[in-house]
Amino acid sequence: MKSIQYLRAIAALMVVFFHLELQLTGLGYRGFWPTGLAGGVDIFFVITGFIMWVTTYDRDASPVSFYRRRLVRIVPLYWLLTSVILLVLIVRPSTLQSGAFDLGHIVRSYLFIPSLHPVLNDMQPLLVPGWTLNYEMFFYLLFGASLLLDRSRRLAVVVGALAVLVLVNVLAAPDPNTLLGFYTSKLILEFALGLVIGSLFTSGARLPGWLGWGMVVSGFVALFGLSVALPEADRLFKLGVPAAIIVAGALAVERGGGGVHSWPLLHGLGDASYSIYLSHGIVLSALGQAARRFEIASVPGGLLGFSAVAIAATAIVGLLLYRYVEKPVLMLMTRQLAPRTQLEA
Repeated sequence: MKSIQYLRAIAALMVVFFHLELQLTGLGYRGFWPTGLAGGVDIFFVITGFIMWVTTYDRDASPVSFYRRRLVRIVPLYWLLTSVILLVLIVRPSTLQSGAFDLGHIVRSYLFIPSLHPVLNDMQPLLVPGWTLNYEMFFYLLFGASLLLDRSRRLAVVVGALAVLVLVNVLAAPDPNTLLGFYTSKLILEFALGLVIGSLFTSGARLPGWLGWGMVVSGFVALFGLSVALPEADRLFKLGVPAAIIVAGALAVERGGGGVHSWPLLHGLGDASYSIYLSHGIVLSALGQAARRFEIASVPGGLLGFSAVAIAATAIVGLLLYRYVEKPVLMLMTRQLAPRTQLEA
């Protein structure tokens, strides 16, 4: 689906722009920055719920084969880049803007177990963007188990389970920097929103293309507007719901005949969105340190030029990483596991 592919690219670039502020702040920038850019993560979460539903709806996949495919898709690149951070932490720790050697934290980072970061004092892994993968893996665990159920019951069971977890958070108010606080966050309901959209999609529901465009536009307006107007509001409300409206609207545009043109660059960035997402922090940090060393901020237009170079560099590195690492490894491991998957099916 082109719409989902393009949204992946947009979501990845939104996250890159969001984290660009940290480097600009280090260079002296003190102006406004749209915090709604963080909603790229929320779009990813909604898309995950949607994709998991759509790709398993008409297949008799077993939990084991589902888990295997998810691990093959997620683990190799994440472990590789986590190892890069670990190597730098061991060899040249001074180059890391935030990092300290903590064996327990390192091991839990590799195992997708939420853990308090020794420097950031938040539930972040060694490769910081991987915090979202801890949520993704938890959702995969839950959704994969639901494949044992009859298809007609899966949606209600998974959405109900996610809702119960959030209810625990509401009633018990656990410390967010604990496993209970992490896994009961309202963020997990964004996966549920994606599942509901996926269920409507597989049921054949259609909306006029013009309405889909209206949903996409209003979703982005809400995502950026609510972040400014209601900065203290729950993330689910100010980012998650708008993200769901955007995803649903984009699908309505594509299915309703509103027209989704072919954009090769955007499609390519969508393919590389996972690589861009995981590697962008490393790229931005390296460029930020170089810019401070050469005092780029003192050059007229230096901050603007740095921003352009930084965005382009994260995209290029992500594309190269996808082309020469992520894609070949994924194809190799998929071929090796294909005979087992076919037997299980």
